[in-house]
Amino acid sequence: MNRITPVAATGQGRNYFEVEAKLKTQAEQLRPGLLGVGKVEAGSRSLLWIWTHRVSDWLRLTVWSWLG
Repeated sequence: MNRITPVAATGQGRNYFEVEAKLKTQAEQLRPGLLGVGKVEAGSRSLLWIWTHRVSDWLRLTVWSWLG
């Protein structure tokens, strides 16, 4: 990505960010200045998972390293 605008816009209960990207390959249908929509699905997590996943990941890797 080349640039992400640090201001979010909201609509339909979601946040949106403007992103400028450089493509790896050329596509004949695309021209400079065209606009498009891209979606990133990040999923949802429970608050318990959000609060504890780093500790549980660390614990799992530590135990795995002791056993391996």
